[in-house]
Amino acid sequence: MNLLKTKTGRLAAFGGLYMSEGLPQGFAGVALALEFKRRGMDAAALGTFAATIMLPWTWKFIMGPFVDNLHIRRFGARKQWIVFAQVGMLACLAFALMRMPEFTAAGAVGLGLFTTLMVLHNVFAATQDVAIDALACSVLKKEERGLANGLMFGCAQAGNAIGGSGVLFIKDLTGSFGTASLLVPFLLLAILACTITMICEKSAAREMAEGEMPAPEPGDTGMRAAVDQIRDYAITVGKTIFGTRRGFLGFALAILPFGGMALSMTVSTVIAPSLGMDDSELAKLNLVGTLFWVPACLSGGWFSDRFGRRLSVATFSILSVLPGLWMGYQLRRLGWDHPPEGVDGVWPRQDQLIGYWWIATIIFSVFNGLMYGVRAAFFMDIVNPKIAGTHFTALMAMLNLVTAYTYFWQGQALDTGAWNWTLWQIFLVDTLLGLVFLAIIPFVQPKQIHLDEA
Repeated sequence: MNLLKTKTGRLAAFGGLYMSEGLPQGFAGVALALEFKRRGMDAAALGTFAATIMLPWTWKFIMGPFVDNLHIRRFGARKQWIVFAQVGMLACLAFALMRMPEFTAAGAVGLGLFTTLMVLHNVFAATQDVAIDALACSVLKKEERGLANGLMFGCAQAGNAIGGSGVLFIKDLTGSFGTASLLVPFLLLAILACTITMICEKSAAREMAEGEMPAPEPGDTGMRAAVDQIRDYAITVGKTIFGTRRGFLGFALAILPFGGMALSMTVSTVIAPSLGMDDSELAKLNLVGTLFWVPACLSGGWFSDRFGRRLSVATFSILSVLPGLWMGYQLRRLGWDHPPEGVDGVWPRQDQLIGYWWIATIIFSVFNGLMYGVRAAFFMDIVNPKIAGTHFTALMAMLNLVTAYTYFWQGQALDTGAWNWTLWQIFLVDTLLGLVFLAIIPFVQPKQIHLDEA
């Protein structure tokens, strides 16, 4: 059976492949982060951990030239990289789960090794993402791409929910995080088996023979071609960003957050369990938030097609800061200035405050989803058409960098041993940072740019 032979099969194949990307992200960002918090990891360490394991996604574009040029010719050019990456993801995650750090009064024992393994896991995950996109470009028909991309994105979010909420639900039932965490490698193994047996791609040698893929020049090696492409990539992107006004402004936008982020990152991981919510409640909240986020994201593009990219992304971003600002005010009004310290530190459970957290999180999920549905399209509109793929990839990498440094600064701000900000101050700064882009976006026209623009 070859899923790539039919439209339904292709949609199922890429949906499953993208789910394999969302599973470990939801596990690390929700279930694992919450478990570390419950075991006593402080906010600064938690933020640093989350930021560190995100870093491979900021330079995944480096893997593109290797995926394009290094192949074992008897196998499919993209499939071999997907299988290689999935095996690497699975091995690193399985080994990491066997080497979970132990938290003591003196600190976390084994956290360095665990973090290294999770970074390597994400190196493989980012490589897989590049290979999946390359396969999609080669096998999806033009009339399928819109539906396929929407499905792929939705399946990634479904994987995120399973890796986060699914693990938390199982932990609540079994009482064991170790048992619950086996869900993720088990599903990754199932997807790997389906990839090997149900996705059949032409061999690299056959594609070269049929002219569907360029063959290497005589005497040239795939490694040399990859290195040359990386060098050319850096030069081309550098000229675009620093040699044109619109290119530089687009880069400035890409390294800034669009709207609030506190309700979805380190602040959320630290505060939510401190409110007294158990794992089952947090799993439900994450799941419901995802169910609101996905259709909102799909709707964002529809709005931008009718009302314009800049207006839509700016409006949704502004709206996304309001739930966090409101939640920060409620915490301040009720006297909750800092999260409690210690493994078992929780505030006295207050249903009214937990209700506020639910309201803020769901409303944020809607506005943040709407913004995400527009932002990528906005950057597509402003990239240099001569190097559209290269330029766009660089900007998307910077968006991942925003996620990494936001994890870091929020962790430092929450920690009483570091910056020791109040929760109101953190939500306020998150709001202000989320609105800085408004000073730049009016000067960036959503139209194609050229290298000779000044």
